[in-house]
Amino acid sequence: MKTYDLEDLYSYMGLFGNFQVFAVVMYTIGERFTAGMLDFQVHILSVLPQWQCLSSNCAALTANNTIFNQSTLCEMDRGEWDWSGSRSNLVTQYDLVCTNTYKISLGSTLFFTSYPLGSLCIGILSDYIGRKRLSVLFLFVLPTVNCVSALLSNYSAFLACRLVEGFAIGGLTVAFYPLIIEFIGAGARNLSNAVSQCGYGLGMAYLCFVGYYITNWRAVIITSSSHIFLIGLIVATQIPESPRYLLKNKEVTKAKQVMRVMARWNKVELPQDFSISDAESDTEKEQVWTLLTYSRYTLIATLAQIFIWFTSALYFFVLSFNMNDMMGNPYINLASTGLMEIIINMLSYFVIDKLGRKWCLLSSFGTCGAAVGICMFLPQAPIHYRHFNIKTFMVIVGRAVGGFIYSLVYLYSAEIFPTTVRASGLGMCVFAAQISSLIAPFVIVIHESNTSIIYLVLLVVCILAFGATWLLPETKDRPLPRSISEMDAMRHRDYAIFSERTPLTTT
Repeated sequence: MKTYDLEDLYSYMGLFGNFQVFAVVMYTIGERFTAGMLDFQVHILSVLPQWQCLSSNCAALTANNTIFNQSTLCEMDRGEWDWSGSRSNLVTQYDLVCTNTYKISLGSTLFFTSYPLGSLCIGILSDYIGRKRLSVLFLFVLPTVNCVSALLSNYSAFLACRLVEGFAIGGLTVAFYPLIIEFIGAGARNLSNAVSQCGYGLGMAYLCFVGYYITNWRAVIITSSSHIFLIGLIVATQIPESPRYLLKNKEVTKAKQVMRVMARWNKVELPQDFSISDAESDTEKEQVWTLLTYSRYTLIATLAQIFIWFTSALYFFVLSFNMNDMMGNPYINLASTGLMEIIINMLSYFVIDKLGRKWCLLSSFGTCGAAVGICMFLPQAPIHYRHFNIKTFMVIVGRAVGGFIYSLVYLYSAEIFPTTVRASGLGMCVFAAQISSLIAPFVIVIHESNTSIIYLVLLVVCILAFGATWLLPETKDRPLPRSISEMDAMRHRDYAIFSERTPLTTT
């Protein structure tokens, strides 16, 4: 009986064969597509609808029978106006105007507050009880809670559902992504990441499409989440547990069964009698906190990744939330942003393969820093000035590159953290990123008193993130580390974490 390394088996079966394509599609639709919708669900469902006057005082005040300015509403009694048209949403259902406007932001705040808690807790848990079990669990929890929120008549209960949804999508992210990435060999991980990250932009665009053509907000929620039940059922029955996770837990027989399932999907025959290298099964269970104490290098690499995630999310969300002078249809604006994300992620596939992960991230942080640095010295356009200018162009460039960084760090961190604590490590990074998404609105508030300060803040964190990236290893075309000791060995440029490997041939 010959013993083969897992990476050799992946290469023999096809780095991105039928099974890997199927698994990536399930992840793209089940997690990335879903996250793109849920992140902006409250935003789309709270667009101020048309309203009309019911009194002569209102008509005299507005000089128009159908108006859109919310500030005018607050100058009148509630009985002097009412909603018009057939469109219903959260604003019309729960009367979220004037003194109740803050409740709209509260829906997003609660969602993004529980998101990092879910990513941290479930990331640690999935390293112990498995990636698949938790992925399937949240693929059923998410649509259930989302559909329940559409049937509620109390806004407080709706907010409670948003809190649960944030925890669930955070947990799904750190359980599902390691499950899929561990099916894929080193040479195809960049392609799988580029494809899957496009799902986020597709989710944004799909939500806008549904929200625009379906005028009932309850139907929008149910329509945009019902597909997740089907994905959960498919994953539960067709996607096996990660072979790396099984080997880590010394379940070699189950890991071999998974490899045979993958081989059948890819239409490849494996040797009748073979065994998988026991290097993974020899790996002892490790705690994520060991990353901070194992060696100076693992401590630095872990803290550097956490800060890079924090910076990428802060940069992305600050520039996104600060683009408040975009005029026109809000559905078209958000859909256009989603489609731009798709283009960025597809281009990233070619760029990352040319430059590698590390140098690509370094050049991106350099570009982002240059963009906001230039914005610091450009004058603020007058409030009514809506024409395209250099400052607007630099903000768009910075945001586009910031979105590229945000998608790249998913792949980069998954290739640095070892199998034993990969989900836990990603959980810590996602936690840091979501904390920055909560800080972003407060950074923007400073913009009111000093228009250059937010660009200075972003420039400083970009410079620090550039230095943090310099400390990390290049992972392009390298095998995934299996233990913290192998992660520690990545400090060497010519590291080789697999010593004796038996080539796999067709004979």
